[in-house]
Amino acid sequence: MKLPDRYKTLSGPMAGGFGSVIPLQDAFLRRVVLLKVMQDKANNAQLQNEIRGLSKARSRHVVEIYDVLQDKNSDITGIIIERLRGRDFSTFHEQAASNPHDFLKVLYQVATALKDIHAVGIIHRDLKLDNFKESSSGVVKLFDFGISSPGGGYQTKENKGTLVYAAPELHVAGATITPEMDIYAFGACAWALASPKFPPVLKEMPPQQSAACPSISAVMPTYPSHADGLHAEVVTLIDACLNPNPKARPTAETLSNVLGRHLVRNRHRGLFIQGKFKVVELSAGKPPVNLKIGGLGEITVVYDGLIFLVKQVSGSVRINNVPVAPGDVLHQACLLSFGDSSLGSGQQWVTFFASHPEVVL
Repeated sequence: MKLPDRYKTLSGPMAGGFGSVIPLQDAFLRRVVLLKVMQDKANNAQLQNEIRGLSKARSRHVVEIYDVLQDKNSDITGIIIERLRGRDFSTFHEQAASNPHDFLKVLYQVATALKDIHAVGIIHRDLKLDNFKESSSGVVKLFDFGISSPGGGYQTKENKGTLVYAAPELHVAGATITPEMDIYAFGACAWALASPKFPPVLKEMPPQQSAACPSISAVMPTYPSHADGLHAEVVTLIDACLNPNPKARPTAETLSNVLGRHLVRNRHRGLFIQGKFKVVELSAGKPPVNLKIGGLGEITVVYDGLIFLVKQVSGSVRINNVPVAPGDVLHQACLLSFGDSSLGSGQQWVTFFASHPEVVL
């Protein structure tokens, strides 16, 4: 293949799957990029999938496409993509159990990539440990969209997929490709990140014929026995990804939202403001807040690391004019009123605001 003059080959091709990648120096933009070509020209149609997937999926967590190479007949012969210079995750399992927060952070970024591509109708179809990597700035990015499918309803003829990562429903003739297949692969990725060995039931064809997959808690520490361990909600969510029933799996949006929420566990701050001057803070380092206003009402609020929860209440206390009961959650911004509404101006009010910490990658 003749390259445009701006590109200079740096080393030989690195084979993988159906394609090969070749490091190039982009002399015009002065950066190293990757050229992806198919090992068999008969598979060049897969490059169309790559172009469609990468150009449609605008996401911080999807590798960028820079250029498309064509021959004299205008047929696509290769694509130029971003070079990811950060770590891969082939040995991540060695640190996973000792660093559950980092484990969660990687999964959150992969889930966000899936959320973004599913939102525009792209199904990756080959999500696995080998197909995501960190950029030089430490952002996890998904790549290799060679067998991706646009939208739902596509029926595969060749059932391409990777053992262990391929969902049970892919092991039938003429399987219909769905986003739930990516979610199953996400669950397998969680196991690959956490352990050097997959549970034997995931290696069956189709998987999980003899028994259900063990819980991820079998190889990862959990909260509260481990301060930074996986919360029960996270464990349940990851386990659900590998449910043999596609309808029982969570969506990528749910995965991204829940994992992101747990990444900022214990980082919220709640402020109770009474009048112009009295301010009471509730956070991970502060004890539960007890608010008692005369004989009008009393409320105790605790912070469990994720939400601000009403623990006890007595008298007449309302949140946004709705009576409060133990177990209710204080929303990000709300008004607490003390005293029956019949008191009119005799009531007392406390405003509550909760911070919304961002996930820092």
